Amino acid sequence: MTPATTLLLLAALAAPLVALALLTGAGERRRSPRWDVAIVAGAFFPVTWAVWYLRDGRD
Repeated sequence: MTPATTLLLLAALAAPLVALALLTGAGERRRSPRWDVAIVAGAFFPVTWAVWYLRDGRD
């Protein structure tokens, strides 16, 4: 496998994760006025989703 092919495959695998992180950060930005919280939420999106699920399910 050539280095270009390897790089292309890595980019293809990373793109959905980056998209999910950006969408999660945007969702948290709508819930909270603070940018730092939105950035951390995007970086740790699986944990953020679990917290949202638990918090929204108890309201």
